[in-house]
Amino acid sequence: MAAGAAPLQATPVQAPAAPAVQPASAPPPPAAPSWQEAAQDALGQAQRLWAGGARDSALVFLRDTLAGVERGHAAELAAERSGAAIGLALVRELVRMELLLGNPAPALAVLQRHEPLWARHADLWAVRANTAQRLSLHPEAVESYRTALRLRPGEPRWMLGAAVSLAAQGQLVPAAQWLEQARALGPVSPDVLSYLRQLGVTPQRDNPGN
Repeated sequence: MAAGAAPLQATPVQAPAAPAVQPASAPPPPAAPSWQEAAQDALGQAQRLWAGGARDSALVFLRDTLAGVERGHAAELAAERSGAAIGLALVRELVRMELLLGNPAPALAVLQRHEPLWARHADLWAVRANTAQRLSLHPEAVESYRTALRLRPGEPRWMLGAAVSLAAQGQLVPAAQWLEQARALGPVSPDVLSYLRQLGVTPQRDNPGN
């Protein structure tokens, strides 16, 4: 080394910085079920209660479920949206349970309140007709049977139902006409014929003039 030269200093070598460790992100929480899914689950619970013999509990549970849906989702029930399908299923099942437990008045009230949900279903018009008939609401029963038959012609059971409610109102001629239309499609139960005769309906085949 030359005289007077400054000693060489070693330059420290910096080790590369370790990459920062990012904390693992927690998985997103599962999405809450939609109200339609919750209602579908409630419907299943009610059906399981019913199948297990707890019929009164099933009925109350399903009433509460439909009431909750009505309060929170009336717009979806009233419109042709995703809520209409589960709403229809709830109404069908609740009406079925009410009728099996001998509650025609609550069943009819449910059908009347939710008519927009099921108005295109002929079988539910027939259920409404039969329910009104049980309550001696014969004008409503006749109109409901007629609507059912407009949607699905050729159902002799519904024709006979209309005949019974017409006869109960003293409208014996149209009652006999509905009876004959039903008989043209197949045999009619002797019990139904006997009941209609008790109401004053004379089948055309029993009339000597025909």
